Amino acid sequence: MKKIFNYILPLAMSFSLASCDDFLDLKQQGTENSENYFNQINNAIAAVNGVYDILAFDEGSDADGQWRAGHFDFMVGDIISDDAERGSHDGENTDLLKFAGGQIETTNEKVTAFWIHGYWGISRANFVLEGLENVTWSPSMRDRIRGEALFLRAYYHWYLVRMFGPIMVFTESVQPSDFGKVQRQPVGVVYAQIAKDLKEAAELLPERSEYAVTDMGRATKGAANALLARVYMFQIGTDELNTTVKWSDVYDATNKVISSGQYKLLDNYAMLWETENDNSIEGVFEIQTGEGAEEYAPGSIGSNLYQYCGNRDEGLWGHNNPTKNLFDAFEEGDPRLSSTVYGPEFNEGILYGERKTLSRDQMGSNWLCRKLALPAIPSPARAGNKNIKVIRYADVLLMHAEAAYHLGNEDVAREKVNEVRARARKSTYCKGYTEGKNDYSAAPENNPTLLPDVTTSGNELFEAICHERRVELAMESLRFFDLIRWGKLIENMGYEKETARQSGGSYDGFYSENVNMYYRNISTNLSNCSYKGAGSNRIFVLPIPQSEVQAYGVKQNDGY
Repeated sequence: MKKIFNYILPLAMSFSLASCDDFLDLKQQGTENSENYFNQINNAIAAVNGVYDILAFDEGSDADGQWRAGHFDFMVGDIISDDAERGSHDGENTDLLKFAGGQIETTNEKVTAFWIHGYWGISRANFVLEGLENVTWSPSMRDRIRGEALFLRAYYHWYLVRMFGPIMVFTESVQPSDFGKVQRQPVGVVYAQIAKDLKEAAELLPERSEYAVTDMGRATKGAANALLARVYMFQIGTDELNTTVKWSDVYDATNKVISSGQYKLLDNYAMLWETENDNSIEGVFEIQTGEGAEEYAPGSIGSNLYQYCGNRDEGLWGHNNPTKNLFDAFEEGDPRLSSTVYGPEFNEGILYGERKTLSRDQMGSNWLCRKLALPAIPSPARAGNKNIKVIRYADVLLMHAEAAYHLGNEDVAREKVNEVRARARKSTYCKGYTEGKNDYSAAPENNPTLLPDVTTSGNELFEAICHERRVELAMESLRFFDLIRWGKLIENMGYEKETARQSGGSYDGFYSENVNMYYRNISTNLSNCSYKGAGSNRIFVLPIPQSEVQAYGVKQNDGY
């Protein structure tokens, strides 16, 4: 289904000036200003569309006309994990190479872009929420727009806290008098505000089926509950002062999504990754993209993600390459592998029915990411039109399974994991798996032992859930955060960086025996922070941009 709502940028606001002269105190009549802009329902819709617009902002000029480098979830979620290599070659995108090698500097332009991106979104959300306070038009539409803005404000706070740790929390527009006075809050405080916003959003937002087709992609009741579950899971695994959020909260939030009947697994896993299935019945929340004539934000409505991760032999950039570790994690015959990787060491490099030239010296591993591939290079190349999947129903089922396991309800845990595996078992290989064909005709042979149901209990069941999350959600920028909350980051990255990547040549000097110690040093407790700070549960966070530390008086994260 095509979607158009988030392509509309909010109109520029005019603000009245004040003076001691009476006639200058008069408000100009017949024009829009900050006090009357929301009197028109279409203006309110345009304003909330502008909050969504920030989701797809990945490269371009910001509100101050400053250039912001490309920044994507994979830069943290995948390549600072055992799922992906930085990719490309050593001379390309050295800031990203430092992400992958754990040598991130406070002046890294991608770190700055992440920070600005999150707070820009929060600022726009607050503008909408404040503008809605005194409107007199349709209460139902007002409540829906308020729910959308609350969901998005929660999303942007979540976007920041999971990468930077303690952050400043803004629930109203920043005033000049606030400059340099608002300090970072402990993560427990941040999570409490996120949960508050999401709970209210869930009360106000419609179900998926209650939206018109042209509004598909907006935040829904299901999206709010699913994001709340994801936030709760991370808080449980990382916030050492947490005494209120329990696994029962995760279970209840995911159960609301499941019992709503609004979502189900798409019958064929392979179909999820094609543009014609954007906003499918499995999509709980997706970042909307579309075809357009401009390459860079704010004019672009597409995404540069696909150029970042595509084949260098076709003029793309070749980043975010799946590791051998991830490749080997798939069980023999799992058709999901074909939708996750392509490359010279898999299926003869065939992509969308065409055998590709793939230069191994331009790659960080033997594979590229199939989930982020497009059948043709878009024009312009920086404007790919495949939605970015933030939350899928399969993830909801696996979150529910993990919560059920921790609550001692192993039957439900196995049931939900096996529901995901059953869909995978009957799926085809990816579209265009066979040379000369661009369809779904290629599929595994009938094999009764393919992806058997999980029947284990205890810790083996937990590990089966962890395994299923990895292969089902591979290259969807979740692995890094799963490793952290499971307390497995040090263990897994110690192997991945110190053993698997110790081959010299490409990336030489970035993956050394000191990298594991680097992760341990950076992952210490932060001042004014309630993150777990001992043993395997240490948290790796990005540095606060040096420009923010200097200009705003923000305390830097420990270790930088």
